[in-house]
Amino acid sequence: MLVVPSDSDNTAVVLYPIDPSARLIGSQLTTLVNAAGDTTRVKLVPSDSQECGDAAVVHLAGGAPPAWSIGLVGHSAKLLRLDSIEALPSADSARLAADLARLASALTTQAGSRFSGLPFAVLGAHRFESEGRQFLLGHLVRRVNQEAAPREERTFVIAERSHTATAEPYIVTYSQRSERSEDTAENFEILTAVRGRDSPLLLLARDQLSKTTYEILERNPDGTWRTRWSRTLAC
Repeated sequence: MLVVPSDSDNTAVVLYPIDPSARLIGSQLTTLVNAAGDTTRVKLVPSDSQECGDAAVVHLAGGAPPAWSIGLVGHSAKLLRLDSIEALPSADSARLAADLARLASALTTQAGSRFSGLPFAVLGAHRFESEGRQFLLGHLVRRVNQEAAPREERTFVIAERSHTATAEPYIVTYSQRSERSEDTAENFEILTAVRGRDSPLLLLARDQLSKTTYEILERNPDGTWRTRWSRTLAC
């Protein structure tokens, strides 16, 4: 079972399954995780409330930590520790930001795009290791500052390299882009990373003005990524 924070304190929204039973909700402790991989265990209590139309709401018995991104029920996946760019030494952070800007600049841009040639700003970045590979996750933005209708291009990238070849450049293996107005461009947020049975899994949130899409991305044996599962909450 997957849960995410609600708008109210000490409550959560159930993402999966869509129709959770009271027995499932109260069956065992839930692990609340932040983006770095820190965890807290809480008990879920069923409620009759719903959010975003049809998503079940549950209470967190005993309270929740001030910042958590996802809750997991079950023990089949191992959490992977994510290092944030903000927590790195300044020299490492600058090098990581430069790597991400280089990688994003090399991605294909639509012909005639007004963002071509504009510099990237890094909004967030994480890295982790799994299966002998180093993974780099980045969320970047480019802006066209026009007074009447400012526009943004948001880019999310996954890049990797061998953990023994740290002098080699990262190679992009997955990317998404959203080019819209400042208010409607998608905001990409990594919620957590876990080691599945055969490969790493990433839980990604794509926020827009009135909806959020949650995706589980799975790495394929050939190094590409695919959407394993998704659900959109509109509210």
